[in-house]
Amino acid sequence: MDFLTIQGYRFLVWLAPILPERFGFWFFARLGDLAYLFNANGRANYLNNLKHVIGADKPQNEYNRITRKAFQNSLKNYFDLFRGHALTEAQVYGQLASVEGLEHLDNAIALGKGIAGGSAHFGNFNMFVHLTAVYLHKEHEVVVPMERLKPAAVHELVTRQRAAQGIELVPADTAGRVLLKKLRAGAILGLAIDLDPTRTGPIVNFFGAPAQLPDGAAVLAIKYNAPLLLAFNRRLDNNKCAVMIEPPLELERTGDLQKDSRAAVEKIAARMEFWIRQYPEQWLLFNPVWQEERD
Repeated sequence: MDFLTIQGYRFLVWLAPILPERFGFWFFARLGDLAYLFNANGRANYLNNLKHVIGADKPQNEYNRITRKAFQNSLKNYFDLFRGHALTEAQVYGQLASVEGLEHLDNAIALGKGIAGGSAHFGNFNMFVHLTAVYLHKEHEVVVPMERLKPAAVHELVTRQRAAQGIELVPADTAGRVLLKKLRAGAILGLAIDLDPTRTGPIVNFFGAPAQLPDGAAVLAIKYNAPLLLAFNRRLDNNKCAVMIEPPLELERTGDLQKDSRAAVEKIAARMEFWIRQYPEQWLLFNPVWQEERD
């Protein structure tokens, strides 16, 4: 089974770059339709999450429409992942429809303290990290922790592929010291803000219900006096990226790290609510988020 997985991944890494872009997005959207039909567990998790976002009183066809669109968007992200290593800088910029807030990134870089960057599983987050690396022209490292993929050979393939895009992946289970070292060296960290697989973050109000959210970006920013930037990358109907880099989050630094990081996570949750509520089909999280579903 591992052999088939590895060969399948290698095949898609070969195939995706040679597909015409328009056909590639169409084809992977159809794979998303299949995933929507046959991935019952992922579909159920997404529906539960969606009801927190838009309420539990909508017609069933509305939930189905948004969920199916989310599966399509998720598979389109895989298309971008598989072909990303082969894209030229011009092609990467060609995926960009608009970008707002680059001045916030430039100003944060100028501080020389590294950046604790945070984003949700929202829109085309794969391309967003790639765009960041290209924009920086490798003058600053972009470092992203990632759960280990199985089999290990696939994890190594993804790591090499990302390295070709100017992105360093570090295994999440051993990332702590590496991220700290990189931050102190001025790197930009790309950290998830909407899913806490370690279950170590604070439980905060998220869309009106308790959810355990990660606090890694908040803790690093507060403890080491680095700016915390949130960014959201929305996939448009033409599959271009609309990027918003928000101003640095205002952080409390009272000396009580637990209290201050919790306050930061609450602010992060509020910003996620703002974006996800407007574009629920862009939130591509197929795991349980809220406490009642995770317990």
